[in-house]
Amino acid sequence: MNRFKLSYFFLMLTILFAGLACEEIDVLPPPEFDDDPVHTGTGNSDAKSILFVQNSVSSLFIDPISAENYKVTDNPLEYLASDQFAKPINPADPSYFSLDVFPTLLESDFMELEPASGNLEESHFPGAFGVTIDEQWHINSNWWELEPQMIDYGFDINEVEIIEGSISQNTDWTNDNKYLLRGQVFVKDGVTLTIEPGTIIFGEKAVGIESGVLVFNRGAKIEANGTPEDPIVFTGTLAPGERTRGQWGGVVFCGNAVSNKGNDVLLEGVQGPDPEDGTYGGDNPLDSSGSFSYWRVEYAGIAISPGNEINSITFGGVGSETSVHHIIVTYAGDDAIEWFGGAADVKYVATYNTLDDDLDMDAGYQGNVQYAYLVRNPFAADESGSAGFEISSSNSIGTQPQTSPKISNVTIVGTEYQLSGTELFGDPKYQGGLYSKQDAKALLINSVFIGCPVGVQNQ
Repeated sequence: MNRFKLSYFFLMLTILFAGLACEEIDVLPPPEFDDDPVHTGTGNSDAKSILFVQNSVSSLFIDPISAENYKVTDNPLEYLASDQFAKPINPADPSYFSLDVFPTLLESDFMELEPASGNLEESHFPGAFGVTIDEQWHINSNWWELEPQMIDYGFDINEVEIIEGSISQNTDWTNDNKYLLRGQVFVKDGVTLTIEPGTIIFGEKAVGIESGVLVFNRGAKIEANGTPEDPIVFTGTLAPGERTRGQWGGVVFCGNAVSNKGNDVLLEGVQGPDPEDGTYGGDNPLDSSGSFSYWRVEYAGIAISPGNEINSITFGGVGSETSVHHIIVTYAGDDAIEWFGGAADVKYVATYNTLDDDLDMDAGYQGNVQYAYLVRNPFAADESGSAGFEISSSNSIGTQPQTSPKISNVTIVGTEYQLSGTELFGDPKYQGGLYSKQDAKALLINSVFIGCPVGVQNQ
């Protein structure tokens, strides 16, 4: 994972001149700003049509010319139907949050929206959720669950099918069985793993590379489409009430799409007996790793060694013909989802209680993310500093392909809002909504950032 540090000096200057109140937008031009935008950091991303709600600082060093259309408020009820979503249910014992209340918009036409581009679909509202029932993609579904702590998945070591080593022929996992990933399991080139709706897969907890991980090598495919009634669940083995983040590894996809790190790159955290195991990269942006949807991935993400982690879901060089939608990641021990290059689009994604970054994009990723609901735990952040989005490209300016995702219809709920009205203090290592650095050029549009120390920043 790439690390970053918030510039304390620049933040203090911003607060000094902008103040903590948000009656006016805190979009600051870089020093020496004139008719042409001047970027003081290496991030070169843009943010348009954003509603900033109760952020300490809305935006640092984003071109003011492109940020003309925005709304800023300290009062959530000015634009949202509630001001009690994702807050501690009991501030005296802030273990659980009001996750069944949502930042639903009062109306959708209070702000001019940016038109869709690329593979984004045209949206009529900012943020993850709209006003009408059809725009509430989280309701009336067994799939939607942000707090799985007390769900009894019935783990019994004597009744699961143990999966270890390699999967070297087409394989079906059915919902009348339960499966346990033991160690790093590699789906080989040319092999398709099919998983029925309603199937439960456990990841075994162990030390380092012995933890359960499912890795799809280049040329392997997943066909695992759950349904709203019968989602596919990847989770840990601990009993209800005993679960914590980082109980097992995660799910890793390796593809033949382009990255700016080369054509044969070993993903961090992956160690297999075959040189092809965990290797990604190629020259086919349309590469397909298959299709998966209506997944929940819970309590995954581990550190193999310092700076060498496995995320809950990792995409390495995964191409644009891969279909991914309706994904929930909770209690991630590292990033919830990270992309290294490639162009795999993701729609309808939710994260809760991620330790590090909710969505991390690097190494020339050029895909699209639309309809994302990212909810922090205000008391949890990684030592390296955490954000809703961490977007980076390369330390060598101009390296191609440049990380340039298009991101639309995001709602982030951060610590400044969650703990407002209480005497509680959040983890200061949670640094903001979206951080762009190392020559990244993301486009963020039509989104709602709530309670972030810094909403959007080019570093």
